[in-house]
Amino acid sequence: MNKHIKIISIVSISLMFVFSACIKYKFDEPEKTLYQSNLQETHTIQELKGLYTGKLTLIENDVIIKGTVIANDKSGNFYKNIMIQDSTTGLQISLDAYELHNWYHEGDLVYVKCKGLYLGTSGGEVILGSKYYDKVGRIPEPLINLYLFKSEGGKPIKPKALTFPVNINLVNQLVVLKDVQFKRYNVGDTYGNVVLKEDKNTYIEDCSGNTIIVRSSGYADFAGDAVPEGKGKITAILTKYNSTLQLKIRNINEVVMNEPRCGSFFLEEFEGYDNYDPINQFGWSSYDVTGSEQHWAVGEYSNNKFAKITGWDGSSSNLNEDWLISPKFDFTGFSDIQFSFKNACSNHNGPNIQTYVSTDYNGTGNPNDFSWTELTGLNLSSGSYNWKTASKNLNDYANNASVYIGFKYTSTASSSKTWEIDDVKIEVE
Repeated sequence: MNKHIKIISIVSISLMFVFSACIKYKFDEPEKTLYQSNLQETHTIQELKGLYTGKLTLIENDVIIKGTVIANDKSGNFYKNIMIQDSTTGLQISLDAYELHNWYHEGDLVYVKCKGLYLGTSGGEVILGSKYYDKVGRIPEPLINLYLFKSEGGKPIKPKALTFPVNINLVNQLVVLKDVQFKRYNVGDTYGNVVLKEDKNTYIEDCSGNTIIVRSSGYADFAGDAVPEGKGKITAILTKYNSTLQLKIRNINEVVMNEPRCGSFFLEEFEGYDNYDPINQFGWSSYDVTGSEQHWAVGEYSNNKFAKITGWDGSSSNLNEDWLISPKFDFTGFSDIQFSFKNACSNHNGPNIQTYVSTDYNGTGNPNDFSWTELTGLNLSSGSYNWKTASKNLNDYANNASVYIGFKYTSTASSSKTWEIDDVKIEVE
């Protein structure tokens, strides 16, 4: 009896070695994408987008598009979607699956059978997916292989050169922006909000002060990386959320900023804002202490934009206290700090604008809850919207890592002067 058991054991072990030698172990995510080489493109991506009717649109005909994968979820900055691009434009395809980078690699050539799928919008941009109630949603994972097919011959797409002013026709495409740098107040900060896992904006500028948003997810694998100080280039996907253009990084290695910075330490010309919008972006904030109807916003005259405020509502003056507060400045390592700004005002009666500096402001709260020192002796406009340049030495704040500048506007129920601010500039040595 024991002899038979020994013989069976030896045979079993031998068979295990035989079968083990025949097995090819693979620990990576299995390739889930189907290859199909006989598909023919019937529409360009631009032609497909042209089928969108302004509401959720079912593709009922045999429409086939093809494109090269330009972005996936590998870094975590794109979530449950891939971006493809052809010679006409790019397209987001919404897919209800994780680890899409194991299926669709950057440079893969993909055919999409669109019949049965839907066109809808996300942030004002046309995307492709499945129906989710009355919206466009993600294609369920079990159905992905019914619509998406990879083909041989794919290769990475060369990014298109992006310059200012931004060409809106390059939205949803891979671009490269050269000779740019992050805004000074972003340097050393993180790309994303790693604590709350929220999206976050940082800002890229060229040497003339033109600016565009860099939008990063708190889940991106580079979210906690420090924003670099130097000048260089960034390769990313140009996207648009409603009217706001922004860049989305695919891989942090495509942000190369090793050259010396250009331009002023800080320069704000307010050219990157929409007219009449409250100024609450690019690091600036407007805070209404008194009076909620009037606030600092962007005005424009003779193709020049500027920050503007008035207590006049068109028929009467109003009681107001409104602050326009700068981004936080880090003057560590600098001993000579020169601050200037242009200002203009109307001929109406009303208090002059006041300019303050704070080293304890928290960036979001009521400015009256913090300490501010007024900058006196500034050259202010006397009216008729004649621009004057005010300047001040800020050497008292040398080597301070947290400095805010605040413009305080006040008006009364009987007097309200209009004030305009432009070309806020800081030079350091």
